[in-house]
Amino acid sequence: MDITGNGLIVGGGNGIGKACAILLAREGAAGVLIGDIDIDAANSVAAECQAVATNNQFRAEGIRVDVTHEYSVRRMFKRMVELFERVDYCVNCAGIGAQQPADIASLTLTDFQRFQDVNTTGTFLVTKEASVVMRAQKLRPVSESSPLRGNTRGSIVNLGSASSMTAAWGVLPYTTSKHATLGLTKNSALDNATYGIRVNCICPSWTDTPMVQRAVDGIEGLKDFIKEKLPIGRMAVPDEIADAVIFTLSPRVAGLPRVQRHITGHNEQGHSVFLSTDSGAHHKELVDKGALANIIYSTNSHPVELNDNVDIKFQAENEPGLTVKNGTVCRLIDFAPACESPMHRVNSIDYAIVIEGVFKMVLDSGEERYMHRGDIAVQRSTAHKWINVTGNGLLPARILFILQDVKDVYAGGQKVAGYLGPLGDDYVGLPGHPGS
Repeated sequence: MDITGNGLIVGGGNGIGKACAILLAREGAAGVLIGDIDIDAANSVAAECQAVATNNQFRAEGIRVDVTHEYSVRRMFKRMVELFERVDYCVNCAGIGAQQPADIASLTLTDFQRFQDVNTTGTFLVTKEASVVMRAQKLRPVSESSPLRGNTRGSIVNLGSASSMTAAWGVLPYTTSKHATLGLTKNSALDNATYGIRVNCICPSWTDTPMVQRAVDGIEGLKDFIKEKLPIGRMAVPDEIADAVIFTLSPRVAGLPRVQRHITGHNEQGHSVFLSTDSGAHHKELVDKGALANIIYSTNSHPVELNDNVDIKFQAENEPGLTVKNGTVCRLIDFAPACESPMHRVNSIDYAIVIEGVFKMVLDSGEERYMHRGDIAVQRSTAHKWINVTGNGLLPARILFILQDVKDVYAGGQKVAGYLGPLGDDYVGLPGHPGS
């Protein structure tokens, strides 16, 4: 999953936290610090991580931490920086669960406060200190092999629960604290976005951990309740939740997924078959390398000639300009963080579909619209520009454009002329452009 940095796992002595620490080591992390209130458990997990690590420079250590005390949390982060110089991944799994049923009328303030101290205040202190340390770190590429994925200072994952979004009988203080965890994470994500720090919350349902087992043992009827509510007939195991956590920490979440193109046709028997699978025949950097265009397909006639694979040969051998006379172009463009195209007009009708991210589309009149994933603009030979505003300009984004040639366009009694501005330099030598 391209895990190469250093991770801090809080509450890593058992259960989901332990599984996360071990998976980080297996996936190639450079180092892991395991914080837990049980120092023996933390040291034991550190040894397990060392045994399975795939990075030959890997180091692991355990440290005792009480997440309800600010000085203890700060001490843990200080040790993390002393060991590894930075915190690339922070996973907060520290928490307590219900062991006996709790009703609002009989619940004591002391019992209620205990959950808030550990689950809510603990999450606040860990997220706060992680934010302070990460904001002081230098930006690094999210992925060395994919610069369009942008830069990052780190990633934080807090462990919520299904109880972060719903309620169940008998666990009022736990439900309250986990609702707070989700809310705190959402606001922390907004606060940290401009610094290149991602903050997410994983909310698993019932998972087979020591904490859940104590709840099953202490709350009558809970075992049957769990069995009734889980469609697959069993609880999740910690490794399954760790998979989701480490994926969320990885560049796969921060970047854009790989695109594959599948071309179909017919065999000699007339059956439909897949002829090829690839990533497109033509690629081009645009806007001072701030965007990457991938030609998914192009045609040069209407109706299109499919017989003898004439169309396949044309699209493979001819890189199109922005448009093809009497034809179509299907172009996928990945935009780097904060990339802004120049104002331009193409004499075509374009169907622009936002695949990933958020864009601001601005017209030469000054009108603008924000477009989110799934939104579509029908662009009818108008002057416009695109601005990638995903994650406040810190994340990449993607649009699929389908362009079709049009007849001459008139507005206000005058013929509308196309212009590309600086964008024209990227198309010099291609059909329909200077130098062709």
